[in-house]
Amino acid sequence: MGDYRVKFDFTVHFTNGGSLSAEDFRLDIPGEDISDDQLAAYLIRDMRLLMAGRVEISNKQIISEPHKRQPIDTSDLAQQTIDLSSVKVSLEELLTLAASSSVRVIAEDGESYMISRLVV
Repeated sequence: MGDYRVKFDFTVHFTNGGSLSAEDFRLDIPGEDISDDQLAAYLIRDMRLLMAGRVEISNKQIISEPHKRQPIDTSDLAQQTIDLSSVKVSLEELLTLAASSSVRVIAEDGESYMISRLVV
């Protein structure tokens, strides 16, 4: 199996105002594909961004290219993002989603949370 990177444009909107954007950004990924929600969560974790809210991703291309460093731990990476300011989801629905994989939730006040199942 070869190394893969993703090249993409992004804008991260922060919940306390402002944004960060980049074009043709490259990031090592653990496999040959990554969803936009996974990529957003991966980017937030890799860059250690606080107060990250909505993330826009465009022009995504997967490329076969050697990794530039050791990969970050993606075992509990969010598989999807739920923005409660635009979608109404009950607590029961959130827990059902989190039972199978971690979910990043953006609350109506803009705060960002990770919900995942505790495996004992």
